[in-house]
Amino acid sequence: MNQVATNTDCRHRLHTALGQIDALMSRPVYDALFDAVARETPDHILEIGTAHGAGTIAMALGAESRGAATRIQTVDTLEALADIPSSRADYGDAKANEDIVRGNFDRAGVASRISLFVGRSDVFAASQSPGDPMIGMLVLDADGRIDRDLLLFHARMTRNCLIVVDDIDGDVGASFTRGGLSLDLKHVISEKLTSSLVAHGYLKLEKRVWNTSFFRAVDPQDWDEDEIRALAIACYRELVFLKAGTRGLFVSTAASLLGSNAVLRPFYGSARAIYRRLSRRPRR
Repeated sequence: MNQVATNTDCRHRLHTALGQIDALMSRPVYDALFDAVARETPDHILEIGTAHGAGTIAMALGAESRGAATRIQTVDTLEALADIPSSRADYGDAKANEDIVRGNFDRAGVASRISLFVGRSDVFAASQSPGDPMIGMLVLDADGRIDRDLLLFHARMTRNCLIVVDDIDGDVGASFTRGGLSLDLKHVISEKLTSSLVAHGYLKLEKRVWNTSFFRAVDPQDWDEDEIRALAIACYRELVFLKAGTRGLFVSTAASLLGSNAVLRPFYGSARAIYRRLSRRPRR
């Protein structure tokens, strides 16, 4: 009975936190992250792509609901770089976003189990030592270059490590910039890369919640890095001539236009919400 009460309390705290954060995923995905950690109780979680910490909080509260000692390391540039765009740019520079993230962790009461690294995932990987803990759960929700992060961290993954990858739906996004139109192929390459890794036996798909997929790593410490690089190159080459649906492209372009115009900006939030609903598939 006490465990049920704790689980209910933690989930309520999660839903309260989601109402206070610019959460980029749908509530069922955060609930699924909560449930996964509560079920698995991994000793160590690595998350690449913090944003403002909604997913991190979901996982931390999932661990708390079971009284687990789970530690979470989360990595993000927290600002747009020359080769890595960021949705956090609207909130200021890296320091401003770091203050927001740490404030969100504090308000949710989970800061003590989370370590935040501000920077690139390859820089974070280079800072690690052989004695660092094994990764029992890996969450990838950054720039879509999941082949890079899997190659960086597979040697530290436990056998059958749970891997969560967001933005797998094949939709093309677009936004207006001062230099013209910027295309976002993250959802496309994420789908292609994960499908290839499943087909070649590196990952096993467990379930999909909206456009977030949950996989098991198959013997990650024995992965053939050269083959994974070759598979990744083949996927990136498929982007040269790409067939994609127009739904996500149209809605994301319209939302970008609203956000870039001072008169239309008040409608941007509604357009963005519509885009999120349309760009996510039903729960499976």
